[in-house]
Amino acid sequence: MAVSFVLAVMLPGTAGGQAPQAGDPSAEPSAVPSHDWREAGFVAVVDGRLFDPDCWPLASVGSNVPNLMFRGGLAENLEWMRRHGMRWFRVIVTGHARTPPYADAVVGRVEGRLTRLLREVEAFNAAHDPRESIYVLASLTDYYEPGLTGDRHGYDKPDWCLARVLNAPWFRRGVRSYDFRQECGGEPLAGAPNYEVNYKPWVQRVVTAGADSPALLGWQLGNEMKARDSASNAIAEAYDWYLDWTIDMVETIRAIDRAHLIFAGGQHMAELIDWHYRADGPDIRPDLRPHWQEHWDRMLRACGEHCWNVWSLSYYDFQLYPVDDAMLLQRSGVATMVVEHGLSLGPREDELRNFGGSRPLAVREGLDRPWQDLTGTWQPRLWGVAELAERTGLQGVAPWSSPAPGPGADPLPDADTQRGITNVPDETEMWQAWSEVTAQLEASNRRAGPSAACESHRSS
Repeated sequence: MAVSFVLAVMLPGTAGGQAPQAGDPSAEPSAVPSHDWREAGFVAVVDGRLFDPDCWPLASVGSNVPNLMFRGGLAENLEWMRRHGMRWFRVIVTGHARTPPYADAVVGRVEGRLTRLLREVEAFNAAHDPRESIYVLASLTDYYEPGLTGDRHGYDKPDWCLARVLNAPWFRRGVRSYDFRQECGGEPLAGAPNYEVNYKPWVQRVVTAGADSPALLGWQLGNEMKARDSASNAIAEAYDWYLDWTIDMVETIRAIDRAHLIFAGGQHMAELIDWHYRADGPDIRPDLRPHWQEHWDRMLRACGEHCWNVWSLSYYDFQLYPVDDAMLLQRSGVATMVVEHGLSLGPREDELRNFGGSRPLAVREGLDRPWQDLTGTWQPRLWGVAELAERTGLQGVAPWSSPAPGPGADPLPDADTQRGITNVPDETEMWQAWSEVTAQLEASNRRAGPSAACESHRSS
């Protein structure tokens, strides 16, 4: 990405706090507001750790089944998750990668779909041991098409023309209509609505439908934002808009639901702000790192009356930026989960470069490749999933495209034959590797036992 445009975009933010000094790359993150949240009877975050309703640790593996609200196979998927030690799954409430969209993924009908899903999961949990309960992470993003009816997606990244996405001005509070010059040869957009027109009232309806369910893990906001790396759309205020949008949507949800967790996040911060301080190498550029830290400090302070509770990341092919984010958040006492983990199949040379050639081995043991961590220490190897969770404090990891296999589970709407673990050549070996990860995380949870700090915590 073109760094030259990003050098000029750091503006004072309306939601930011005091950032670390730019000249001191070793500065510790400054004190930030608490992001913990607990309501008795629901999944909680206390001291940056995830707990079930009984205050047992819930660091765990999840499943990505974004279209499960709209297809068959729920019972089969739940039983498969239970047998493989998975404790949560993620659905996308607008559906994912579906054109035309599902008929029920519309206002007035999707609320019923979510309610039915949650009730079935509640019944499943009631029939099993509480330590096997499974929870639903409901993603409230329409970043990609088809999204919500009425929203206008566009090509906003000149070097990636595979899909239209929400444009940066969509996040701008108080400006309900905007014009946008598309990249990739797209026609100019005129009079496109911002998030307050369609998205915010839709979120209010969806959250109302799920606010009382003990089977809900939480609500996920956020996705990567672009339109900041080209001459035509180098929008300097975009990060300010994103912070303000985060604050507004957290308060919108908290006005309705005081029980469940709220997830913010993106692929990783370097992508969110178009700031590649590693220059895509194994080492950190000390002259570029402070800018990344400043933006993180502002995000950690992006709170109104309430703060978001968990930061979600995507981690593909051992890219280092999400690991940096997880380490920074651990030091700040904020819970972090990888909601998408993937290793990409492809040409043999790409597989060797991305994960050493064996995906199951990479999940278990990592990759023998030196890299510099956030503290400046050179690590001899990239960590496997269980070690990654231990070293960075991750509270959850979910392999991308991980529906239960078999025709009864209806996996095809959620299958990804490049990055997923179902309907792929190494399916059996990948599920075995992930089962070993779940067993390691659950053994750690049981050794720790219920948390007194969680039991005594009350959110205001």
